[in-house]
Amino acid sequence: MQNVKAVLFDLDGTLVDSLPEIYQGVSKAVSSMGYKVPSEAAVGAMIGRGMGVLVDRLCNHLEIDVTSETRQTLFSRLLDAWEEAGGRYVTFYPGVVDAIVALRAQGVKTALVTNKLRSLTVEFIESRGIAHLFDAVVAGDDCPKNKPAPDMLLRAMDILKVDASQAIMVGDSRNDALAGRAAGVTVALVETGYNEGVSIADWAREAGFSKIYPSARKVCEKMITTGQL
Repeated sequence: MQNVKAVLFDLDGTLVDSLPEIYQGVSKAVSSMGYKVPSEAAVGAMIGRGMGVLVDRLCNHLEIDVTSETRQTLFSRLLDAWEEAGGRYVTFYPGVVDAIVALRAQGVKTALVTNKLRSLTVEFIESRGIAHLFDAVVAGDDCPKNKPAPDMLLRAMDILKVDASQAIMVGDSRNDALAGRAAGVTVALVETGYNEGVSIADWAREAGFSKIYPSARKVCEKMITTGQL
C-alpha cells in the first residue's frame, strides 16, 4: 500500500458512538451532586479533550464554583458511572471493525490513540474482543499532554517503529487534526463524531484540512482499494 505503514485511529466519534454512554455517566454523576442534568447535545459539544477538560466544561456549564474538592468529586463519580456501564451503551459505527481487519490484512499496522483514560479504554476494547486489532494503544493518561498536542501520536509511532511520512491519523475532531498536523502525519477526518459541537467539514476547510470522509470505514476502504488517500 505505497508508503503507508501505519494508521492511528481515534476512538470516540471515530470508531464508536460513545455519546449515549458518556451522557449516561454525566447524567448519573451530575444528578447525584444535586445539579440539573445538561442536554445530550450540550454534553456532546463538551467531548474532545479528555476527561479533565470535560469536567471543567461541565462545571462551567453548570456554573459551579470550581474547587479542587468539587472537581475531584465530579471526576470520581463520572469514572465510577462509566466503569459500571462498562461500554454497554457504546456502539461501533457500521462496518468499521471489518474494515480495520481488512486493512491489517494488507500489512498495515494500527494503533488506537484516544484521550480516554487507559483503564476505560482497555476495559472497552478487551470486553468487545478488539484489543488484538491494535499493535499499540496510547490513552489519555499515558502522556503529559493529550491531543491536540502531538505527544500521543509520536509515542504511537515510536511503538510501531514508523515515521510521520508513513503514518495516517484518522479522527473526528479538531484535536485529532491539530495533533496530526503537529506530529507531521497525514490527517483523514471523519464526519461521524462530535468535534465539540462544530461541523468537522466546515472547520476542516477553514483550517486547511482537505481529506474528509463520511466514516472511518470509508477511509480504510479507500486505502485498501487505492493504496492512498
